[in-house]
Amino acid sequence: MSNENKFNFTHERLRKIPNADAGKRAYYYDTLAPGLRLAVSATGNKSFQYQAWSSEKQRPVTITLGKWPAMTHNDARAKAISLQNAVNDGADPELDKKQKRDTLTVAEILDRYVTEHSIPHKRSTRDDQAAIRLHLKPTFGTKRVDEITPEAVRAWHNSMSKKLKPASANRYLALLRSVYNTMLPDLPNPCRATKMFQEYSRDRFLQPEELERFFQAIEDERATGNPDMADYMLLSVFIGARKSNVLAMQWKDVDFSREQWRIAGEDSKNKSIMLVPLVGEVLEILTRRRLTASSVFVFPSHGKTGHLVEPKSAWARLKKRAGLEDVRLHDLRRTMGSYQTIGGASTAIVGKTLGHKNPASTAVYARMTLDPVREAMEKAVALMKTPVEKKVVNITGGK
Repeated sequence: MSNENKFNFTHERLRKIPNADAGKRAYYYDTLAPGLRLAVSATGNKSFQYQAWSSEKQRPVTITLGKWPAMTHNDARAKAISLQNAVNDGADPELDKKQKRDTLTVAEILDRYVTEHSIPHKRSTRDDQAAIRLHLKPTFGTKRVDEITPEAVRAWHNSMSKKLKPASANRYLALLRSVYNTMLPDLPNPCRATKMFQEYSRDRFLQPEELERFFQAIEDERATGNPDMADYMLLSVFIGARKSNVLAMQWKDVDFSREQWRIAGEDSKNKSIMLVPLVGEVLEILTRRRLTASSVFVFPSHGKTGHLVEPKSAWARLKKRAGLEDVRLHDLRRTMGSYQTIGGASTAIVGKTLGHKNPASTAVYARMTLDPVREAMEKAVALMKTPVEKKVVNITGGK
């Protein structure tokens, strides 16, 4: 073992470890916890392991502790030290781990996944909890973790296709696979043989005549005493940001002088800071709301988050007023991108507007200023507000 492969584990040192050579595994050893090592695959997967000599079996025994970074080096070190103490007292950690694992139910491991992995590391914790409660526990919860077979998972996935959309069934399958990979890395994953359903990209956006009805419905909403929802809907379509970001918008992130809104990396889906240009219509709404604001949030509420969370009833009411069918809130975001494209914006500009992290255009994003993005957004908003008879000619290319 070379000295390069043995060092004090820290997050930064582990992050910089390169992938192993093709078809091989590389191992790195901690200097503070005897028996603790990190196994690195050719694809870059990193797993903590504990290794010790078994006098009973007369061979080394290896136990997988968990995957990095879901398991931190400090947690892995504490676990390795605990196992080493047990070995010193004559215990067989390999047998003990198997016995503990074999008595675990799927419900117990799902609960541990939420508290140990989902809450600390994922922004989709609420979605995970709902999926676990509604779809995973009812089917698998009472079974032992080693009882779940690939056939059972495949049958469950197929059954969901009869009552859910393919994308939803795939999402729940991916969650179950993640639970086994993260919490039970030394157990064969029963999801490995189940293929995802084919999904089709949704391309729904508001058409010219629908936009006119949409804007009228918003004014009707405002007239009936619900200005918050009216402003939220307008910001959603004129900014093109994700629903959760618009609902949680804070005044400290709105720069009126630069006419832009900053979304922090921890709040952005792609984990990168986003600077969103604010066109004139948006600035007008925000300026008006700022005059009477008494909260740090642009759309405050009395709930525990302090801001509006899920405008389902308002959206259903507005759809009914506008006579819109097969339209989702997310389609307002898609509408901005679609009208930017109609106005001649490039794919890179649309991607930067919507915060898409497309590897093919990442280099372009790094060099791009906000000016062409702002221009494309302003053009898109102008198109949305153009009367139908004039807009149809531009979109269809007629004369």
